[in-house]
Amino acid sequence: MIRTFTNAKVQLMMVGEDHEKGIARTFSHLPEDAKDEQIQTLGSLLETISADKFDNAIVTVSHQLDPK
Repeated sequence: MIRTFTNAKVQLMMVGEDHEKGIARTFSHLPEDAKDEQIQTLGSLLETISADKFDNAIVTVSHQLDPK
């Protein structure tokens, strides 16, 4: 089978005073080779523009499989 990258997204869980269980901030069009450090930097950036704290991230990568 031939595996072809189609898309990736990252969901950052931000925790704050008004949402102790967390609120998800999702970003699409993530590059296939995104590094952990880049995702951490994005979480840190979100912390600078809100009162929330970066808790964790979920990265979802999709591939198309073709039988060839």
